[in-house]
Amino acid sequence: MENPAEEIVPIIHSLTQDFPTQQKETLDRYFTPNANFLHPFCATGSWRFKLFGQEWNSRWATLQIYQWYKILSPRIDLEVLSVAFDKETLYLYVTVQQHFRLWMVPYYDADVRFTTVLRLVEGDASGPASAISSSRPIKSKGRSPYSYAAVASSDSSEKSSNADGRNGIKYYYIMEQNDCYQVSEWIKFLIPWGIGNIIVWALWLWNTFLSILGAYVFFPQTWWKERSVLDIPEKI
Repeated sequence: MENPAEEIVPIIHSLTQDFPTQQKETLDRYFTPNANFLHPFCATGSWRFKLFGQEWNSRWATLQIYQWYKILSPRIDLEVLSVAFDKETLYLYVTVQQHFRLWMVPYYDADVRFTTVLRLVEGDASGPASAISSSRPIKSKGRSPYSYAAVASSDSSEKSSNADGRNGIKYYYIMEQNDCYQVSEWIKFLIPWGIGNIIVWALWLWNTFLSILGAYVFFPQTWWKERSVLDIPEKI
């Protein structure tokens, strides 16, 4: 990718909605061979090795996950809601809304929203394999790369330049995909038809009540600690 913020949308649609051949082509073009895939229900890790003259790697495992995903839900409606690219840390944040339907379960429709955090790495025009050896350390400047708010206002459409000495163009490849779901979202896969959401909201409200109760009951402790800290300068 030369401009991740603009190119990521068709990549996501290809991985989730295209036929297996197109899925493989997309992964081979944009994912490094040792790319890591993380999801609430599965993960590949990052690895690659040769066995009987054939290379096996985590990108191949990711392909199997996407193909099984398509088998379970042949028709997937998906919309990319927002994209933000942090050029310093090379993290790409993509918010997605999708309808996942299990073909073998009548009236099953998991309408979920999640944020995919993609860790990118720089390479050259020869392909994703070039990015493995040319990856540079991430400079976070004291903040977590998983802070979406920190980069939401950044200019995501600016063209990249001056990274590859041969052509002056940056090429970005995906070395990690982390699909981040709230509990209220991934529960829809396990307990559909709104039942899971009712359970989660009941637990949330109960924990909120406990938090309010605990804050009042233990307020003297926090008050005393605050007063002891504020009194230190006066005692010195």
